Amino acid sequence: MKILPFVSLLFALGGCTILSQPTKNANRIDLDKVSVFHQYRNLPETPLDSSWRTYALRMEIPSTISYSVSLASIDERIHLEGWKKIVGPSYNTPQKAHLQISIVFDDLMFDNQKIEQRKEETRNKEGVITSSRSFFWSLVYYSLSAGYSILDYQGNRLWYRKNLGGSSSKLEWKSPIFNSYSEADRYFNNNRMAISNKLVKERMDGILLDMNNEINRKYGFPIASEPIILWTTDSKKHPENIRFNENMSKIKNAISRVGAKGIDSITHSALKNAIAYFTDLQEEYASDEKGNRKLRYACCYNTAILFMILDMPTEAISACKSLIENDFDIIDGEKMIEKITALQELMAKNKIRSRHYPIDTHKFSFPQ
Repeated sequence: MKILPFVSLLFALGGCTILSQPTKNANRIDLDKVSVFHQYRNLPETPLDSSWRTYALRMEIPSTISYSVSLASIDERIHLEGWKKIVGPSYNTPQKAHLQISIVFDDLMFDNQKIEQRKEETRNKEGVITSSRSFFWSLVYYSLSAGYSILDYQGNRLWYRKNLGGSSSKLEWKSPIFNSYSEADRYFNNNRMAISNKLVKERMDGILLDMNNEINRKYGFPIASEPIILWTTDSKKHPENIRFNENMSKIKNAISRVGAKGIDSITHSALKNAIAYFTDLQEEYASDEKGNRKLRYACCYNTAILFMILDMPTEAISACKSLIENDFDIIDGEKMIEKITALQELMAKNKIRSRHYPIDTHKFSFPQ
């Protein structure tokens, strides 16, 4: 009996003995995608010293836009996940923390206003213009950007970014449409304050979202929840259809219980049992018949996904290699290996063996 690469691993982990069974004659089989959400903890692209886990914000906004947004509202939008935020008496002075994130906003800048026009004409059957109407609106170009820097507590600059929001690129503001040139011309100046407030708030939201995402991508440990794809059978006449779908129901329930803060023993056992089921199934349908290869493809694919959920990238790659050897959809196996290898390297860079663990920020203390 041929043993697939990761079956030996299951023996080493105490898996059940696989008894030799006669190869079954598989009927035609169809596969359907199943989507289920999986929760895990993202790891930073640029990991720092593991003892550094406090940060503070320092912010500056020009007086010209301070009426539109407060320092406190900026503070609410920047949160480095998995770190402890140190809040001092003032947002304008540095606080004692491992990281100092300094954010500086530029002024809201307007270019000269211009009035644009559109004319609509009505023609009769002979093509003669019988009436015309003109419409006018005000067009103003504007810009608003921000920059930030990150220093460690010893004053070393770790990261610097300017022109978030693109100060070199001009954005457009358009007024409502009016029937006269004079109405369109007056609208901007008459409503300049309200227009400025609206534009500042809109741009701030986008800039701070990009800034928060970038900071967390580099240094944070945010919790992520995203759908993963598994394969199930959709062939009522196939002898394995009922058992396969029963197992998939259990697998979906188990995956839905996986949390970024950890995988409990019951869920862990359920996922390992699922892997054992898929491994056994490949032995039962081991012939080179196309339907069997298709079923084995689903088994290998699902096995790779489950090993990744269990933070076992080496075993996941082994399952992907079996998928490639199965020769039903080689490209899927190759793409999965690329993604798993990248994640494996990221975990090694962070010196972390799991993406499912709790973080208690209350335990983090100031730099000594």
